[in-house]
Amino acid sequence: MSRNIYTTFDVAKACQVSINTVVNWIKDGSLKAYKTKGGHRRVKENDLIDFIKEHKIPVSQKERILIVDDDATIRIGLKDIFESNGYEVDLAYNCFRARLIFEERQPSLIILDLILPGINGLDFCRNIRCSEILRRTKIVLLTGYPSTENYLQARKAGVNKCIAKPVESEELVKIVEQLLDSSGRFPANYDSIRILE
Repeated sequence: MSRNIYTTFDVAKACQVSINTVVNWIKDGSLKAYKTKGGHRRVKENDLIDFIKEHKIPVSQKERILIVDDDATIRIGLKDIFESNGYEVDLAYNCFRARLIFEERQPSLIILDLILPGINGLDFCRNIRCSEILRRTKIVLLTGYPSTENYLQARKAGVNKCIAKPVESEELVKIVEQLLDSSGRFPANYDSIRILE
């Protein structure tokens, strides 16, 4: 389904910049936009396409994944798996670092360990889901402690998929592909920007 109107989050994701950068483009008049009655900025598709072409902005061709795990072996292993499957991958060892990367890079999906130092994976999910801008991101929770209670808590926290460790790499890649196919994406050809819903 083709969309004609985009949020600042959509524009930031397509142009691989922060939302603040998009807001600055709008404020300085570089990118045409309007405000809704609620005060939210919106960009028309034709204005976005013109802006991207005029400023020669490369549109994201790969999905970005953020992997959050305190075990370096797991982080590196998952990074290798997803990069070999054509994804861009960022790594974080705790939720504080993940939040910094998340706000700057705006990944399409997060693979998150349940047990992390400081803030645990479920609290991080709840925090993300409270933000209108961030709630579209897909979240896969990995846990070495599979239980009905953990799965129920994960669903309540906004996790899209909860998976017990260890997990086969092919299965994890397939799950990620399915989740991303059901969410918004910007194709490399920006003559028609589409978000699949």
